[in-house]
Amino acid sequence: MSSELAVIYLNPSVKQHTVAIRRKTKLKLPDAIIAATAMSLGVPMLTADADFKKIKSLELLLLE
Repeated sequence: MSSELAVIYLNPSVKQHTVAIRRKTKLKLPDAIIAATAMSLGVPMLTADADFKKIKSLELLLLE
């Protein structure tokens, strides 16, 4: 396990994705920011929260 941690700031790309997600879904702002960050970085998002399935453009790894 890596001991490194990367801080991802709210850059214009994350903000743009967040606004689009909030307009299309009823996700709360923190969830929209998390999803937008994954989308902006081009990485899959791992979660057990099925609400994220509402975001069609999000590469989602859903734990069941």
